[in-house]
Amino acid sequence: MEWDGLFYTTHRDVYEPSDDTFLLARVVAAEVRPGERFLEVGCGTGLVSLAAARAGAVVTCADVNPVAVETARHNARENRLTVAAVEADLLAGLPGPFDAVAFNPPYLPTADDEHVEGPLDWAFDGGPDGNRVVLRFADQLAGLRPPPRVVWVVHSSLSDPAPLEERMRALGYAVEAAAQERFPFERLRVVRFVRPGA
Repeated sequence: MEWDGLFYTTHRDVYEPSDDTFLLARVVAAEVRPGERFLEVGCGTGLVSLAAARAGAVVTCADVNPVAVETARHNARENRLTVAAVEADLLAGLPGPFDAVAFNPPYLPTADDEHVEGPLDWAFDGGPDGNRVVLRFADQLAGLRPPPRVVWVVHSSLSDPAPLEERMRALGYAVEAAAQERFPFERLRVVRFVRPGA
């Protein structure tokens, strides 16, 4: 498959790039700075990381799913781009430093009987209110030193944005809308969290 001149393959156990992926990739490609240390959390196929690498960033991508990590490595090789893909539970064990971080989290509110079989569930299970994973991400982000200048996170109108925004403001980030797209049943946004003066 192809997006904006980047070729990628996927796997049945890896989240296939969709509208949320493409929206985040467009924002990252436009806003990441050449030479920045960029991290994609929950990378899946690594498409957002490929966009960052092509824009000149120094890229690390991480996923809890080992199949996703290998898929991202494969796609980087196929595009002749340098991406360090590592297995990690969100930011756990990733020392940084990182200047910019992007995350397309599992944001769908998920009941106990709505789980997907196998590793793909990691990409969809946002917990009862859709915020369980993204708030863990914010808690781990607080441990990065120095803090990233910017963090991009995909958000769906199917979940409440307030808990994450409050957590990020407490970490010293301003909240901005980077991009949005409307669909019949939801509105997707990329929220830009930026440190003042960065």
